[in-house]
Amino acid sequence: MTQRHHEHEPHCEHERNPWREPEEALVTRLEREARLGAALRATVLEEVARALDAPPRVILELGSGIGADTAALAERFPSARVHAFDVSAELLDRVASTARNAGVAARVETHRLDLNRDWAAAIPGEADLIWASSSLHHLEDPARALRRAFASLRAGGALVLIEPKGGVSVEFGESEVGAARLAERLEEGLSMPIEYAAIEWSKLLAEAGFVLAARREHGFVVRGDAGNGGAHLESQFRSVRDRIVTDLPRAEAELLDAVIEALPTGRSGVSTGSTLEMLIAVRPAAGEGRATLELDERIDVDVAVLGGGAAGLAASVALARSRRRVVVIDAGAPRNAAAAGAHNLLGQEGVSPLELLARGRREAESYGVRILPGLVTAVTGQIDAFTVDSADGVPRVHARRIVLAGGLEDDLPEIPGVAAGWGHSVLHCPFCHGWEVRDQRIAVLGRGEVPIHQAMLFSRLSDQVTVFLHEAPDPSEEQWERLTALGVPVVRPRVERLVMEGAQVRGVEIEGGRVFEADAAVVVPRFIARTEIYESLGGRAERDALGSRIPVEPSGATGIPGVWAAGNASNPMAMVMAAAASGVAVGAAVHGDLALADLERAMRARRGAVE
Repeated sequence: MTQRHHEHEPHCEHERNPWREPEEALVTRLEREARLGAALRATVLEEVARALDAPPRVILELGSGIGADTAALAERFPSARVHAFDVSAELLDRVASTARNAGVAARVETHRLDLNRDWAAAIPGEADLIWASSSLHHLEDPARALRRAFASLRAGGALVLIEPKGGVSVEFGESEVGAARLAERLEEGLSMPIEYAAIEWSKLLAEAGFVLAARREHGFVVRGDAGNGGAHLESQFRSVRDRIVTDLPRAEAELLDAVIEALPTGRSGVSTGSTLEMLIAVRPAAGEGRATLELDERIDVDVAVLGGGAAGLAASVALARSRRRVVVIDAGAPRNAAAAGAHNLLGQEGVSPLELLARGRREAESYGVRILPGLVTAVTGQIDAFTVDSADGVPRVHARRIVLAGGLEDDLPEIPGVAAGWGHSVLHCPFCHGWEVRDQRIAVLGRGEVPIHQAMLFSRLSDQVTVFLHEAPDPSEEQWERLTALGVPVVRPRVERLVMEGAQVRGVEIEGGRVFEADAAVVVPRFIARTEIYESLGGRAERDALGSRIPVEPSGATGIPGVWAAGNASNPMAMVMAAAASGVAVGAAVHGDLALADLERAMRARRGAVE
């Protein structure tokens, strides 16, 4: 980390001394809150990752505290440089320490400044992501801060706003009798002032120019008998007691003291509950907008596309260009995300897979396609009346037709090092990434059968190909003849591991400890299509030694009326361009099917009117 405490004004002025350093108790409280909120932080980061149109390069964190969010942001987005803003030099020192401990210090900078002042002047150009967790509600003018955030983002950039919503609830255990009134007093003392709670963040975001991409409410429960909860609640309750003790009846004061004394031991049944509202808001490009996601709404469309990869997006564009109402629901886990570039894409050779998807999403949205981040959990109903339910707070979708474009998962050999190098120096397809390892030392690893096919294709790219049989049987006489003709040596002992340097293959270690130097490894995955939804509707997946797939007709139609499949879900061997072409073809077929259904409906209506 470049530890520079840029000498601007503080993050937020204290009432008496704007440069007053935090007390030790505050730092301790922030550390406990960071530990207690780790799971929630991870959940929110995944939602944010799905909402972004491209990996961020510049992230601003408004109010960094002790640096837990700073480090998490840097770890989750390795492409980014994180700029942490806070008022306190002591806290910024904590940020620096947290970043060092997390191994991300080289990509973190600290800035000492006041968010009530012109903090935007301190940022290094346009930001891709701004993160503000419980830091804006106490500003003199939160609306002004949001306008500055809007101006600081690039078009398509996102603001993540996390703020408390409502009050804090307090519940006592069964042993702590007579605590109803005390619970109310504690709730009053722990809840934020009414002027903060009354802020309408959605309205302020819209007024600043943002469009809302997602809004979630996350419950946050702290238990006195679990983890660090006891120590955290003890600190909170002591703070409240010091403010209200003179107003408490003697019995309640004694009960509160008893609870406080019991909390560090983990024997207290008291707990607190609160709600955090998370809003992801996007700065749209000039003249563009983005649909707002409301949690309680119902979405009615012609077609629900399940999966937002090349096939799903291509199908959605083909449908939307024919003025069909389309929603795409995408879990945000593209199969080729690990690869540096996608190949054999005419006119887009070597494009980053994530950038390709970001462009595809923008194209789809430009035609009115609605893209929702979420994981589909169930599809029920029948043709013309399907219902799609999803996790992550995505609204229920009602659709006339379904396109399954969830792709597949690669089941990799359980050889140490394979997963670490997958998509970089561990490959399976000579057409997708073979050119990038030409003339290098290539190790072809066997699995269920002798990898003659891979040896044949990769030997056209390099004369340094070696087959490691690993789990494959001994070659037949004909297979030996082929390998000899190719000039490919064969190693029999089982592979113990790939010798890795980060994601780069350096060698292959076999049983006995011998290491063969290598620059790339070729494996044979099993291609496991995501068939759960198809099978839940009554379909039957096809399975063989290579994996599984959804069986389809040439048009992409499955055996279930109203359901189509596109891309790797139905063709595991399809490369990116072939998957996209499949999506276009399926989109056209679905539109034709809907057009015929619309025509028949119109004809029936006309006959009824005539009669």
